[in-house]
Amino acid sequence: MHQRTRVMQRNVRMVLILVDSQSTVADLCLKTGNPQLTENALRDLEKGGFIVPRVEQDSLWGESNKVAQEIREAAINKAIQISSPGAVGVVESSVSDSPVSIDPVLDHLAKSDSSISQLPLSSMHSTQVSGANYPVFSQEKTQKLSETQFTLDQVAKPSFLERLKALLPSAPQKNDEDISIKPIRRGQRSTMGWPMIAVSGFFGLLGLAYLTILFFPYDSYLPGVEAAFEQASGRPVKVGSMRVDVYPNPGLLLGNVHIGTDKDKIRIAELRLVPVIGSLIIGKTSFREVVLNGVSLPAELIVGLPGVFVELSKPTARVRVDHIRFEKTEVSFGGLGFSGMEGEARRSADGLFQSLKLRDPDHSLSFEVKPLAQGLEVNLEGFGWHPSQGSPFLFDSVNLNGAIENGAFTIRRMELRLFNGLIQGFAVLRADKQPSMSGEVVFERVNASRLGNAVGVGEKFSGGISGKLKFSSTADSWATIFSAVIAEGDFTVRRGSIRGIDLAEAVRRVSNMSVQGGATLFEQLTGSVNFTPTSYQFNGLILDSGLMQSTGQIEVSKNLQIRGKMVLQMRGTANQTRVPVTISGPLDAPVLQVGSK
Repeated sequence: MHQRTRVMQRNVRMVLILVDSQSTVADLCLKTGNPQLTENALRDLEKGGFIVPRVEQDSLWGESNKVAQEIREAAINKAIQISSPGAVGVVESSVSDSPVSIDPVLDHLAKSDSSISQLPLSSMHSTQVSGANYPVFSQEKTQKLSETQFTLDQVAKPSFLERLKALLPSAPQKNDEDISIKPIRRGQRSTMGWPMIAVSGFFGLLGLAYLTILFFPYDSYLPGVEAAFEQASGRPVKVGSMRVDVYPNPGLLLGNVHIGTDKDKIRIAELRLVPVIGSLIIGKTSFREVVLNGVSLPAELIVGLPGVFVELSKPTARVRVDHIRFEKTEVSFGGLGFSGMEGEARRSADGLFQSLKLRDPDHSLSFEVKPLAQGLEVNLEGFGWHPSQGSPFLFDSVNLNGAIENGAFTIRRMELRLFNGLIQGFAVLRADKQPSMSGEVVFERVNASRLGNAVGVGEKFSGGISGKLKFSSTADSWATIFSAVIAEGDFTVRRGSIRGIDLAEAVRRVSNMSVQGGATLFEQLTGSVNFTPTSYQFNGLILDSGLMQSTGQIEVSKNLQIRGKMVLQMRGTANQTRVPVTISGPLDAPVLQVGSK
């Protein structure tokens, strides 16, 4: 087949190309449009050994010969039955109404092969059956007729498709010269073009590179990485794990990194290094960015950051860092601080540490830390800031400026806008032994109702509060520092009211009957205040409400129980009356009793 010496005829080559081990002989005849040509070509190909039947059965021409032989035998048996004496009655009764002629069968057999036409017509005689003449074979002639079956075996019965096509207009047949036959190819044809091969090879290389990066034994290089960072930072470095990440942020990832020892140890959950590719083949490695994720930065350790940058800026350093970024960072002073911060370390032109600027995720609070000779300078700024999630204190703005030196955080200037008012002052926070704070604040126009809701007493008071307060507190932790506050100062409330206490109604009754509910409106309320861990004391109270003036003192315990005494006096009358009133009961529903007790 490769030499093309056995298959030279174009019709044979065409049929050989169409053989696909799936199409039947009828399908191949339908494809070529020439059944005779197809059958002859298949016969030659099978004899030549080019094709074989797919299943164990006779070939096409063998099956055709069997069908033709069965037809002839049926016709001959029918004729013998008619010619026998015992069958005459049967034939007569069966065909009396519709005479049957065997001549068409014989004519068809005669036309099928030239040898049948040579049979002498005198060998047949007619028999009268029910008024009709039927040709009947004699026994001797039947024997001769059966001898011709060898020749008839070569004739194939026309198929049903051929008979159907004979009734329809036949399409013009193509000549052999008009049939375009592709040359026989040696070997299996390739179904993939060069572009597809190139694309497949490209993605294959990418997959191989990814698997190499994923399963490379990076941990074997940890000692060298630790030594390089120790030389660059000037501190002991311990790395827990190392791997390479490709997506979404490519880089070298170092996990569980510890820088320093004991109390000066900085713990970093993940350190991402983004190198400059060209620097990997030279002696000094450069990193375009270093990202510290999940790092805890106490103020005591921030003081040591300038020394790390000094080591990195030296010409002999083996590592150079262009940009340092922080993510999910906690900054604290003695355990009091902010978490979830993100930002960057800013450097001067010569590579030294200039400042660390961080902000919270919603950008409501940011602060900047700058190095000092013996500590750090801190600047904090915020807008719409909650000290903690769910806190009732919402600061419209926060501005703090101070310094961390010798274990103390001194807030030199503090400006807070809270509850429609302004709070200014200074404070000192220490965390060397126990958390403690002290300071002084001046406040103006603070909304009393909003302040009462924040501290848990409800809207019992209204008006604008102004005053001055000195405070101090020492506790075991920062979480309990405000519950241990001791403070003293004075205050003034203008154009307000006290709900649940009706002093005017108590004066009007002038009886021993108690008074509950109502409210007392006033133009101004002044006095001094003392806060202790167990109670709030309001002394020297003076309440001006038109013609009525009240003086006295009130104490509110931690469990919000109130007790006190007020003296009411009506002004502008000839006979001024002074009425003592005692106040007691829960703060939510106090009881007023006229008269002294």
